[in-house]
Amino acid sequence: MQNLSFIIPHFQKQRHLQQVWDELILQVHPDDEILIVDDHSPDGVPDLECSCTKVIRPSKQNPHTYRLCTLRNYGLGHASNDFCIILDPDCVPNPSFVDNARRMCDPSILFAGKIDKIQEDGEVLVDPRDISGGSRWEDWRDGGGAPVWGGCMMFSKRRANLCGWFSEKFNGAWGSEEHDFAARCYHSGMRIRYSTELQVTHQWHPKWEGDAQRNRDIWMTMKDLYSGHLNMFSPYQPAVGVMVITMLRPDLINQCLQAIFRSNLQLKVRLINNGDAGDVTKKIAREWGNRWAVDLATHERKWPAVVRNETMKWAIGKGYKYLVFIDDDVTVTPSGIPRLVKTMEENKDIYALSGKLKTTKGTTMLGGPLRGNMFYKYTDRAGFHDSDWVGGGFTIHRLNPLILYDQKYQTGYNDYDWSMTAKKAKYRLAVTGDAVAWHAVKFTSRGVKPYKNPADYNTIRYDRNRHEQMKKLFETKWGFRLREGATTSE
Repeated sequence: MQNLSFIIPHFQKQRHLQQVWDELILQVHPDDEILIVDDHSPDGVPDLECSCTKVIRPSKQNPHTYRLCTLRNYGLGHASNDFCIILDPDCVPNPSFVDNARRMCDPSILFAGKIDKIQEDGEVLVDPRDISGGSRWEDWRDGGGAPVWGGCMMFSKRRANLCGWFSEKFNGAWGSEEHDFAARCYHSGMRIRYSTELQVTHQWHPKWEGDAQRNRDIWMTMKDLYSGHLNMFSPYQPAVGVMVITMLRPDLINQCLQAIFRSNLQLKVRLINNGDAGDVTKKIAREWGNRWAVDLATHERKWPAVVRNETMKWAIGKGYKYLVFIDDDVTVTPSGIPRLVKTMEENKDIYALSGKLKTTKGTTMLGGPLRGNMFYKYTDRAGFHDSDWVGGGFTIHRLNPLILYDQKYQTGYNDYDWSMTAKKAKYRLAVTGDAVAWHAVKFTSRGVKPYKNPADYNTIRYDRNRHEQMKKLFETKWGFRLREGATTSE
């Protein structure tokens, strides 16, 4: 079960805070926590008797000024759970709020809750963002952050901290700090989702919007800077590039990239639309490409060896240490890429490393020995092991020195040929069972289902004549006719 931390910044809203707490305490579990971050309210905090509730206070300031970002950051720093919900002390959650939140936790998403507002006359003003009557993705907005309102947000504090929490330059004035935070999250690869499941009701009180235009001006300036230079204006500074080639499988793009950005690691993705002119692919790729953390390349169809070489040179130009290959039908687990990187960091003599793929039928280690004229796969095992080959669907490469792929190959045998070249040059290859990804599946509301390729994709990818030509090319180059072996425990 996913435990939650509720962070409630507070100053002199005792009556409203009591209403919020009265609803929350009916819903939370014992291992959840409610953090009241009180900015030394003159009238204190109501007596909230529950072991899961704590009142914490940052250092007192004199004179007192409005410092909402400081309070939120202080709460995040003290939260014992990764998934945090920022809740204003005047926003009462709906009766299903906590169960909904627990069910939806995903580190790749910044959730913006629905906020309905009670007016002075008692009428309820429905959230104007709820234009469709339901939850929706906000990826098309190009990183402005405006769909996120500060009264109710949910996110992984570790994932969000890759690009920084709330900017304290917004202290002293009202508003826009949550838009700034959302813009950074968006440009670091997170998705933004407007969530009616996380509906709250804002209680009426006289409204203060001191110097709101100042904060709006800051946000408008910063969101444009994040779009072009997130690495210069936030802590988000990747040293690892990720390549994803997509073609004729638009229904996999969101799943693939969202999984990549669940990693608690700063990454830059090179998303290549490899000659797919379909409107759906172009739309989804463009929405991802609007983010700083995604470099979108669209071109006529090229063979994988060419695209890989171009992307390796791209990564070197960015100054990255590693490049990870992820096929678009591969869905990495949150620890998948970090474990590849960790293994490479701890073993400086490994030049390339593959992980393990899971399907609905079993697991496959993307590496093993070459015996005679057969490349074998290791049986499932933990830790990393020396290998005579690495598989391109889930593999990390060092970029110095650079070993390019043979561009005479089209599809088929690229990985084996490259591995032969690397081994001939005395570089160490390995495979690890600790870095895991799913292959050829779709995650649905009914569970993990096998993925079936579209017919037009299969026509290109699995052309028998071309496959035979590539096998002959390999045989001419290396002196033996390659066969794929079964699994081996040795």
